Amino acid sequence: MAGKPPDETYISVVDEEPEFFALLKWDSAQTQKPQEPRSFERAKSPEKLCSLSCMPTSKDELDPFDLSDSTFIETYRLTKDLARSLCEELTPVMPESNKSVEFSIETKVLATLSFYATGKYQKSIGGKTDPSTTQYFVSTAVAQVTEAMNHTSIVKKYIHFPHLRAERDLIKSRFLFKYKIPNVVGCIDCMHVPIAKPDDDHKRHFNKSYHSKKAQIICDSELNIVSVDAAGGSLSHDAILNRHAVKNDLQSLNYARDVCWLVGGPHYTQMPYIMTPIPKVTKKSPISPEKHYTTLHSQTHAIVLETIKQLKSRWKCLQATCNKQFDPDTVAKIITACCILHNICNKRGLTVPQMTQAEERLELMKQKVANAPVSKKRVEDPKGVETRMSLIEILWQERSVSNESAPKKRNVKRDRVVEAPQQPVNQMHYLHEDPSKRARIMMNNPYHLGVGMAPTWGHYPQH
Repeated sequence: MAGKPPDETYISVVDEEPEFFALLKWDSAQTQKPQEPRSFERAKSPEKLCSLSCMPTSKDELDPFDLSDSTFIETYRLTKDLARSLCEELTPVMPESNKSVEFSIETKVLATLSFYATGKYQKSIGGKTDPSTTQYFVSTAVAQVTEAMNHTSIVKKYIHFPHLRAERDLIKSRFLFKYKIPNVVGCIDCMHVPIAKPDDDHKRHFNKSYHSKKAQIICDSELNIVSVDAAGGSLSHDAILNRHAVKNDLQSLNYARDVCWLVGGPHYTQMPYIMTPIPKVTKKSPISPEKHYTTLHSQTHAIVLETIKQLKSRWKCLQATCNKQFDPDTVAKIITACCILHNICNKRGLTVPQMTQAEERLELMKQKVANAPVSKKRVEDPKGVETRMSLIEILWQERSVSNESAPKKRNVKRDRVVEAPQQPVNQMHYLHEDPSKRARIMMNNPYHLGVGMAPTWGHYPQH
């Protein structure tokens, strides 16, 4: 585990909770190894690359595009046509290389996708490790491909906040249809990705237990990432949002009476452009307008948590056990590249690989430890509180109208009571007509008690 800072005011959250300590100790074997931060700009001697290129290759070396579709997706997370399309898009923006031996763009892209998917340098094809793929080649390929994917033209094509009214109205309608909250243009939260201990200003990236890169994620109702900001260090959720351009856009839209809201978690301060949960309202609270709002808010905000989970499930290089050898700037570029690939896969509807139970628990604990507790002295914006109260009243009125228009359950129960006496006659008549069913009744009723009564087991066929 990363070393504690020299501050005397340091308080360990892990020591207070045995479950935290057990899970983080499970990862200590990897974290305790002294690892030097690796940057994309570092290059090794060209002699190693020349000797690597001169390695003999087998005649029956497998071409990745000759793999079956399922194996290709499992290894690289993309389909073959998506991988080829990505190579064509990255070719014009790929940084120039001064190496004496150069590899094809397809080889670099596939090596990078494999690293993103596994978090490991050694590429595996069909469950077998490829000995011709070395760590130096993969690190060089990851450096060039990640730099190309962070090109402005690529980022704006796949990740963009809805600036047009038609785009915002479409997102609003989908949120309203699914989660019953109007004027929502996105859900917002932050995630942590571990990094190596920086040489300079390491306290800026230290969050109580380990060094990490804090990234802000905004998604729509379809789990598409519409905004990502991976430049934050140990800044709070509010500080990252306040310096982001999305905040200025939302303020301008609301000032122009085009009401747009984000749905944020408890770490955000209530503002006119972001809806947060109401403090001290829990699942055990009695039914009230505030409780109804909290329930809808929780269901809506869960979409960004699911987005982050799928992002880390598909690209394991973002998980807590990886990326400890990269510096903060490199990890920020990897996060943006993985968000682009997430949108590509999500729009195609590709299946998301599931985390193991250990991975999922470790991610939850790491996230909980990294996030600072919600401040009880936080002062909410009066205009934001007024906007939230207006929304609470609207949602409660809609709930009352929907309950009045819904059919009463009492009528359904009366219909069932009337139909109930008619069933035994048909069932018993059916039993006497079909002798094959008699043995079943005799077996369950060996003493012939209550022969004239209807059978009560649920799996018996109804007629």
